[in-house]
Amino acid sequence: MQLVDTPFTISPNFAHIENDLNNALLSEVQDAYSLQPRLVQALTNFSQINGINILQLTALDNRVYREYAATWLKNNSKNRVDQDTDVPIIIAESASEAELFGIYHNKSDSLESGLLQQANGGFLIISPSILLANPYLWPRLKSVLQGSSITIPSSDLKSPKATNHQLSVDVKLLIVGDRALLGEIEQLEPDLLAGMSMYSEYEFDTKISSDSVTAYVQLINTILVDNGHLPLNDGLSLLPLLKVGARECEDQTRLNLCLIWLNSFLAHASLASESKTTICAADFIRAIESKYYIESYLPSRALDDILENNILIETQGEKVGQINGLTVVSVPGHPISYGEASRISCVVHTGDGELSDVERKVELGGNIHAKGMLIMQAYILSQLDSREPLPFTASMVFEQSYCEVDGDSASLAELCALLSALSIKPITQSIAITGSVDQFGSAQPIGGVNEKIEAFYQLCQKRGLTGEQGVIIPATNGINLVLSDDVVQAVEDNLFTIYPVNNVEEAVEILLGLPLQSEEHESVFSLIAQHIEDVEHHPTHCSALLCRIKHWFNQR
Repeated sequence: MQLVDTPFTISPNFAHIENDLNNALLSEVQDAYSLQPRLVQALTNFSQINGINILQLTALDNRVYREYAATWLKNNSKNRVDQDTDVPIIIAESASEAELFGIYHNKSDSLESGLLQQANGGFLIISPSILLANPYLWPRLKSVLQGSSITIPSSDLKSPKATNHQLSVDVKLLIVGDRALLGEIEQLEPDLLAGMSMYSEYEFDTKISSDSVTAYVQLINTILVDNGHLPLNDGLSLLPLLKVGARECEDQTRLNLCLIWLNSFLAHASLASESKTTICAADFIRAIESKYYIESYLPSRALDDILENNILIETQGEKVGQINGLTVVSVPGHPISYGEASRISCVVHTGDGELSDVERKVELGGNIHAKGMLIMQAYILSQLDSREPLPFTASMVFEQSYCEVDGDSASLAELCALLSALSIKPITQSIAITGSVDQFGSAQPIGGVNEKIEAFYQLCQKRGLTGEQGVIIPATNGINLVLSDDVVQAVEDNLFTIYPVNNVEEAVEILLGLPLQSEEHESVFSLIAQHIEDVEHHPTHCSALLCRIKHWFNQR
């Protein structure tokens, strides 16, 4: 078996920024908002521009992000009605008509201010759910934002003194929420993105550099202070947080900037602190391990099912047409996604060239999965350069799968299983594989690569590492690798191997021990050609109806 040298690291290396981390704690206070240059530019323009009074800001639908925008506006804007007073900034998580527009009490001839009056000369920051829950508010709110006055009815319409009050305010509106909610608002008001408003978004990650690390440390310190967590012991204490953040981003070169995610880990690390005075690197590690342990019942239960042979996954020996694929499981209501090994099998018999996708036929296969199957078939036919359909019928299935299968990340595994079945060449079961494939046989990157690798490693580790086990991944997924310390150690000790491949040829040679095609030696395609020739020269062995009919006509 030809082993492929790993041309990338399987865990991020932060040695080049260690000095920056330490210096950032000792340097003068930096502007944490420098990590969001597009957002800052949008807020700057929005606070100064005339005629556009709506800004849509994509972030999580959480008050944390509304307060983040509010803090910048408070520090960088002026009251447009009264320059000598602080700019009013109102954050609303919910609002009725009366709360938004106010109430006019005709008996006392007084106005009970609503959110719009309170924000006059400044900014009103709301959740998009306010407009979606009360769509009837939008026409009047839009009218106010465009500079028109609206009528506020009297609180007591039966009073002989009943009169209406005219409301006119100078307010800029920020709608801060996730993309899906803002999309629903766009359906409510199609012109919103066509020039009636501005748009920006909170960026949840950024490239690692000296400048970004300095601002990142300041952001961490801000979160620590604002939420009453313990301070950092030193800059290097953040290294475990940087690693788990890169894993969350699925990119070794990026910092995770999600405010809620950062606060959660800083809170856990503060709780895990042994000194109870500062947070060090060991505290982060304990917090990460504790958090995973608390949340890991489902993945551990899934692993037990395999170890107890309730789910049949082989990690030794060889099998024709059987391969270990890898999937990522996301359960609604569960905070983490986890990897799981999946047995994919393919059987062939003489037939009319049909590849039967069992998942699709029983309506358990999604559209993207079906697309991957069709691409796989196209590759096979193009490589065999055959004008005739293959004299085989193949059946592909995810064994012991009882829910919908979607995505194309198993198409490389399915292709290898089909090639094994067609060539009658067994696949080693000690190696699992993930990746999608295009019509030219190139291996394409997939998501969840860390969870997939770790799932198969944990299974092999429980059964005993032999040094022959490993996982095949697309080489382009190298930047996404942020593997756990035990997997990294096993790879360094040559007990487990990560095989990066660029195409199906490299994957086949690892799994089947033969080149896909060769003019000088036995290859997978030469075995397939021999299999086709055997079938065509022994047509009476064909059990498929169409083959028997074809043979009957040839005899006449």
